[in-house]
Amino acid sequence: MKQVQIVVPFEKTESVLNFLLDVANVKNVMKFSADNAHVLQFRIPDGTVLETVEKLKSRGIGVEYGYVDILDLTASLPREIEEDSEKVLHREASLAVEEIYENVKKQASLSFDFIAFVVVAAVMAGFGLMQNNMVIIVASMLLSPLMGPMLGVALGHVVGDNSLFIKGTKNELIALSFSFGVGAVMALLMPILDPGLLARVVAGTGEFASNATVLTEITRRGSLFSGLDIGIAIFSGAAVAISVTRGDMSSLVGVAISAALMPPAVNVGMMIILGIAYGAPVAISIGTGSLALLVMNIVLIDVSAIITFKIKKLTPIANKSATWTGVMEFQQTRSASLYHTAPIEPVSKPEVTAATFTPAPSEEEDSKETANIAGQEPAEPEG
Repeated sequence: MKQVQIVVPFEKTESVLNFLLDVANVKNVMKFSADNAHVLQFRIPDGTVLETVEKLKSRGIGVEYGYVDILDLTASLPREIEEDSEKVLHREASLAVEEIYENVKKQASLSFDFIAFVVVAAVMAGFGLMQNNMVIIVASMLLSPLMGPMLGVALGHVVGDNSLFIKGTKNELIALSFSFGVGAVMALLMPILDPGLLARVVAGTGEFASNATVLTEITRRGSLFSGLDIGIAIFSGAAVAISVTRGDMSSLVGVAISAALMPPAVNVGMMIILGIAYGAPVAISIGTGSLALLVMNIVLIDVSAIITFKIKKLTPIANKSATWTGVMEFQQTRSASLYHTAPIEPVSKPEVTAATFTPAPSEEEDSKETANIAGQEPAEPEG
């Protein structure tokens, strides 16, 4: 359940209230009076948030004038009747587009913590690959923040926001670069970390490489990707898109993204550098195979997330006056005004008047003025 609060100017209150009751089919609207505006409050189910906000934006509410705030309600009494709503499967997002945008933008941002988690997750993924230990690899997936930039790319494309699309792409490339670098450093330290790794890799690519008992976590990601890998990428993208439209940025969904990205990325840097350093074409082949798997995963995750966002009706509707572009380009001109498009009045310059000189009164005029104040006749001059 959500609570929507609308702040509108006095002269717009009646039209907005009629629109809510007659067009948006909102019930139990409460009206409060403030010093310079009216406040309208009402509750709506989660499944109708996106539709209601788009209707408000189509009339200019929150774009051309007024403000719209959406609040989460952890509990609400009396409880709404849900029997009728359960008969219809709503595929719309449970959050408004603006709320989804802010959540994804936060997850896709580059920060010190983001880079630190990428490095730590890459190191753990490298150790897991070297030891052929799936438990350590899963632990690295839990730490990896690669889900955020991927969502930024998909959502930026869907809502037509180039800044979010570019931001997600750039930060994803930065994260993958750190993953490649960690793999390369671990390859250079291989004589200390695990001197026999290259021999095991070569043995794993021999005539028994197709046997599941011989394939390791390293060699499996270096071979041609299978239908299972394609399915993981497709359903991972769909799962993370559904998760963000429900407001549930679960780390478990991020594991699915990390499973498709972090281990192959570390494997690319580690195997290519290892093959170059020791002259092992087999390791270079495994590294290039991991790179192909990584690129395939990125493309399919993005495409799957984009399709899911469109299914959840996040695409801006072109025949409405208040589109997503209009919201993003809005700049408030007055901090104290509810009219977002109100023009800025020019500041008038103070008029400059010329200084005038007033001579001091003579002694005769001064005595007359003093007598008038005292209520006496002015004294006659002597002589």
